[in-house]
Amino acid sequence: MKPSLRIYFLCGENRCRSQIAEAYAKLMAKDDVIVDSAGLHPSEIHPLTLSVMNEVGIDLGGHYSKKIDMKTFIASKIVVKMCEDIKEKCPVVPFGIRNVQWNIEDPLSETPPQLEKVRLIREEIKLKVHDLLAQYNALKE
Repeated sequence: MKPSLRIYFLCGENRCRSQIAEAYAKLMAKDDVIVDSAGLHPSEIHPLTLSVMNEVGIDLGGHYSKKIDMKTFIASKIVVKMCEDIKEKCPVVPFGIRNVQWNIEDPLSETPPQLEKVRLIREEIKLKVHDLLAQYNALKE
C-alpha cells in the first residue's frame, strides 16, 4: 500500500518537541500515513520528554534521536519545522513539499528544565498535530 501522506517533524536536537509530535502523529494518523522526526544535532531523548509522554500512556522507550536524513526529507509531503532556529538552519524545502512552521518554544531551554513547561508544550503539540492531520483528512476514525 502506497502511503497517502508522509510527515517529517524537525527540531534542533530531536530530544523533545519533534519526538512528541512524531508520537502523537503516529497515534492519531490513519495507517497509511508515515511519520518521522529528526534534528540538526541529535542528542538523547530527554528524561522529561519520556516522563510526560508516559503520563499520557505513550511509551517512547523504543524511540531514539535521529539526524535529518535527506532521503526522508525529499520523500515527505509535509515538513514541519518545530522552532524558529530550525527555520534558519534547515535545508530549503523543495517545491511541492508543504513547509509548515510552528515556532514552539523549547521547554528544555531553562536550567533546570521544568516538568510543567514540558507538559504544556506536550499539549500544544498534541493540538497542532491533530489540526494538521485533520487538514489532510488523515485522522483515524
